[in-house]
Amino acid sequence: MQTLTLDAEGNPEVSSGPVPACNDEDVLVKVRACVLSSRGNADEGAGPASAANGPASAANGPVSAANGALGAISRSFTGVIESIGRRVDSPDRRMDSPGRGDRVVVCHAEGSFSEYLSVPANQVVKLPQGVSYEEGAIAGLMPTVLKGMERAEVKGRTVFVSGAGTTGLLGTQVASISDAAAVIASDLHAKRLQRAADTGADTLINASTEDVYRRVMDRTGGRGVDVCLECAGNQTSFAQCAAVLRPGGKLVVLKADTHSVSIDMGEWSERSLQLIMGREQPFETPSLMDRGLKLVGIGAVRLRPLLTHVFPAHRAAEALELIDGHPDLAVEVALIWG
Repeated sequence: MQTLTLDAEGNPEVSSGPVPACNDEDVLVKVRACVLSSRGNADEGAGPASAANGPASAANGPVSAANGALGAISRSFTGVIESIGRRVDSPDRRMDSPGRGDRVVVCHAEGSFSEYLSVPANQVVKLPQGVSYEEGAIAGLMPTVLKGMERAEVKGRTVFVSGAGTTGLLGTQVASISDAAAVIASDLHAKRLQRAADTGADTLINASTEDVYRRVMDRTGGRGVDVCLECAGNQTSFAQCAAVLRPGGKLVVLKADTHSVSIDMGEWSERSLQLIMGREQPFETPSLMDRGLKLVGIGAVRLRPLLTHVFPAHRAAEALELIDGHPDLAVEVALIWG
């Protein structure tokens, strides 16, 4: 079995080892595809006026000690169940639970890119027919987006999306199907903004050339927006989202910043602003993932526009260079075995 990780300098390296044993409460997954994490640059930016590039956010955690964040190259996996642990394959197992031969998405799967993974059975969700392995790997962000949007209650409201990377494009789509009154998207890159338009944004703001605050205020008649989706993951974007909110508005963090952010409590109190963290708890992830994949399966949410490149595993260095060096060209980059 081959495993792809990053060395101390951030370069991909391949090692060989035995196929992991399938533990009693696990399933053994033959991995087919993953989506890559950045080696340091954020994959989503909203521009100098609203979101400078920052570090990529961490996923919910490793599926096992052997698949931890050290040397992590991937954020989410898909594959096929090869075998099922003794305690999993029981008579009282749910009829709709994934079984041998089923195509699945693995939840909580940040780590190395291995040909096989033994993962807890309650952390795999069936991949709908018609959704490719590469597309399905993008769905790892769906639970946080869905949880955050539920808390935001966007129906009939004006929504501002800061950052049109993967999280922002998923947020744009969920806001649209949730009957938001309008969706305003901001990003540094024109090509990403075009993808935002293709996935439901009504107004586009190129933050590298336009005044984001003025454009939002012009669009809302000086009132500000009802909901901001912070999808860039840094202090500047967070502050910009707070600035364009109307009094009583909601700021929903969908892409967590790994650094501290500051809040002017006096201003927030005076304006009655609300802060909502979108990220779900691990026990919530499988059911939210299942709901998200059902939306994908019926075409309500589209993953294909977010998948810009697919590389075989032996071209991982080229794929990582694309992500780190050309955020204007790449949104999601997938690796496949074979």
